[in-house]
Amino acid sequence: MTRVPPKNDNLVNYSLRSNGRKYLSVFLGASFRAIIPQFLYLIVLGELMWAFDPQFVENNCLADDAEIPQKPPISTIIRCDAMRDYSGPATESAGTITLASFAICTCLASASFVFSTESIRSEPPWRRNQVWVGTLVSSFILIIVYLSVALPKGSMTSLSWYFYLYFVITPFISLWFSEQVKKMDTKREKRAVMMRRLQFETRLGMWSPKENETRERRESDSPLV
Repeated sequence: MTRVPPKNDNLVNYSLRSNGRKYLSVFLGASFRAIIPQFLYLIVLGELMWAFDPQFVENNCLADDAEIPQKPPISTIIRCDAMRDYSGPATESAGTITLASFAICTCLASASFVFSTESIRSEPPWRRNQVWVGTLVSSFILIIVYLSVALPKGSMTSLSWYFYLYFVITPFISLWFSEQVKKMDTKREKRAVMMRRLQFETRLGMWSPKENETRERRESDSPLV
């Protein structure tokens, strides 16, 4: 064997555009976790406005000739024009709970980030990564402490049952969405690995000693022009 294949293929160029799929996956996962707590914010704001400042709701969000209900619908409160300039304990508490929800969604969705191509079903992160387990537990404790310190008294008890249902389900929805995005990335990565293996085996066959001997014999036997 008198020649060896080049180490790198000059026809293959790596750029930012070649990793566009990876950037898109990160954007989709991050945007989904950032959007779903915003719906929770609207629910909490409507509930706490009636609990903390019902007089403001009666004066600005309800019709003058309408009967004051025991509790107006949330849509009536959050669609009120006077809420654009409102600032009070209800908005502060709603922002605090929304931030905690976003943090919990991110913490639970991090289970999908431990292994880039393995799902949590085939390779659960809590089996071999004890550091991640300890960090997750510590994060949940810090979130609970933050809520207990930052929220005014009576904020959590003023919320309806569907708030707690949404608050518990959304982190698992974030985890499921991250797994779906990773599943698409895994299919793409497996296809890329198979293509690289095919290219490697093709180049290996082209530059094998037997192939070189055959090529040199043909060149030596061919008549000179």
